[in-house]
Amino acid sequence: MNEHRQMDCLVELVAAIGKEEFSRRFLAVFEELAEVQLCSVFSVGPGQSVKLLFAEGEHPELIDFSSQTSLAYASRFWRSDIQISRLFHSGVQEPLIVRRRATDIADPEYRTSCYERGDIRERLSIFWPGAPVLVANGYRAGCNLPFSPETIRKLEEQAPLLMAAVESHLRNTRLAERSLSEIEIMQSLQAMAPNLSKREAEISAAMMLGETHVEIAERKRLSSNSVITYRRRAYSKLGLMNRRDLMRLHRHMALEGHV
Repeated sequence: MNEHRQMDCLVELVAAIGKEEFSRRFLAVFEELAEVQLCSVFSVGPGQSVKLLFAEGEHPELIDFSSQTSLAYASRFWRSDIQISRLFHSGVQEPLIVRRRATDIADPEYRTSCYERGDIRERLSIFWPGAPVLVANGYRAGCNLPFSPETIRKLEEQAPLLMAAVESHLRNTRLAERSLSEIEIMQSLQAMAPNLSKREAEISAAMMLGETHVEIAERKRLSSNSVITYRRRAYSKLGLMNRRDLMRLHRHMALEGHV
């Protein structure tokens, strides 16, 4: 690993605190340290209320794999992640690096959805105690090489800076006036209407953020007819009549802080 490149990435991460590009800069540092292509960061509050803060990275074959899988983890599979769940309950006060192999996961649905489907063999996690607890995960997609002891050591060395940057970023974004992210809106919509599918929530969130049907179809690699179908189903489940109602709901979510 190029140490100059690592330092540049760390400087860029700190400079991005409170900005939209922070998640991309976080992945860039994680990639330099551990050669991962995907990452996700979660906060865990009282009662194990898990919230996805961001997910970054492009899977070589599966569109939106990082965000979709991370949302599924937060809503369905968190309690199946035995290592992290036990650490949360243990009251440990020190940050830890946790290595997780796909073959060690007992829950077959969790293993298939979050690992085998994307050819993920193992994961490195930074467990960061605090209020809330933060968990940062890094993944290698389509790679048979295990994480080496040297890689884990390097991540341990830089973990305090990475997670301090995440904490600072959270404080800054909470204080700043900002629009909700697509992932935040999706989570809020699914909390309001549990029968809303991920794709329906995704299309609704993109529309709330001002994207047109054509833009959504192109970015998500869907047909225009599919986008319209998902939109119609979402309106029905959310009790909305039209886009005006959708935007009114978006304003209400932003004002009330439903994230």
